Amino acid sequence: MTDVCGRDGATPPSRWDPVEPDPVAGLLATARRRLNMDLCWFSRLIGGAQVIEACDGDAAAFGVHPGSTVRHPGPHRSSALAGRPAPVIRRIRPEAVTSEAVTSEVGSYIGVPVTLADGRPYGMLCCLSRDADVATPGRKARSLALLAEVLAASISGRRSDGEDREAAWWRIWRLIDSGGPTMVFQPVFDLPSLDCLGAEALARFPPGFGGAERWFADAAAVGLGVALELSAIRSALPALSRLPPEFGLGVNASPATILSGYLADAIADVPADRLVVEVTEQDKIEDYPLVRRALDTLRRQGVRIAVDDVGAGYASLHHLVQLQPDFIKMDQCLTRRIDADPARRALATALVQFAQETGGLVLAEGVETARELGVLIGTGVHQAQGHYLAPPGPLPLPASANRTRPLGGA
Repeated sequence: MTDVCGRDGATPPSRWDPVEPDPVAGLLATARRRLNMDLCWFSRLIGGAQVIEACDGDAAAFGVHPGSTVRHPGPHRSSALAGRPAPVIRRIRPEAVTSEAVTSEVGSYIGVPVTLADGRPYGMLCCLSRDADVATPGRKARSLALLAEVLAASISGRRSDGEDREAAWWRIWRLIDSGGPTMVFQPVFDLPSLDCLGAEALARFPPGFGGAERWFADAAAVGLGVALELSAIRSALPALSRLPPEFGLGVNASPATILSGYLADAIADVPADRLVVEVTEQDKIEDYPLVRRALDTLRRQGVRIAVDDVGAGYASLHHLVQLQPDFIKMDQCLTRRIDADPARRALATALVQFAQETGGLVLAEGVETARELGVLIGTGVHQAQGHYLAPPGPLPLPASANRTRPLGGA
């Protein structure tokens, strides 16, 4: 099932990304391994703050993630930003490193500046260790400084993109700070009764910078992906009080947001048994056991899990087996023209059989015609959403889909 529908619907590359992701990830991994540290990160100087853009190592144990704002300890901060590597700092307090809660004691820290070719400070390359007795601290600091020069060389030629990046960071942060995106709600209907069961919350953004996919791609590129997703989820949660108590609400969360640990906190004060967290399949999951543990935390709160966009991106039966979702959301590229394509019907039938064997349900996205709906009902798909049934809009939700259109018509 991988890439059944190709990549046409995938999130477009973001023009804000000033560094190719693989070289940065490889450099961070190299720094962490060679210096024998537990965590290495690259942070960008934005608006007077250091915002983490990428990490390698046990980031969750230290309570940081891309988008975290860090402040470097003591007098070494000024020397590092002035262009001089900070020495290894031993036995420091966790709160001296990051403004967020750190869940593991920090023993040692090394931070060196990333300075562009014209001398402007760009950010920091930093390492943490739980061990306070780091050997040869001077050598480690010099080695990290050399790696920072490699990183600086890779971004010096993209200064104009870096300036756009800072503008994007402020644009997205202002939206988050003002309450986040507005939300609309696309109803979900039972099949074959066409009774409304709840809705999926969808984010809508100010005009001028593209649609929701572009906003989330830009946010991820500047280290605010998790923050923007959480802001959208918090904007959606008040809808639960306006929905009938038997209705559910679906919210979208990337693997990064699920792994951040902040999602469980965001939903702590709402009836979690009415929430469905939809995990997109556009993002490849590298560590399934880690994601499953995070999903189990949500499940213990009562949340149900959906795998979104099945049939597109990195979708695979392996993905479904690993995450064991309560709902399998069939991507619209499988729904589209299912009435005229035996291969799509066969895949829908296989998903229904899989769901029956695993205790889940199949929800078809993107239903646009009566013929598509008729085939979905015939194959045993359990739920559906799409413009033919009801477009996204404000609350309240309809009690049922439009029953006046014949299922055999276009």
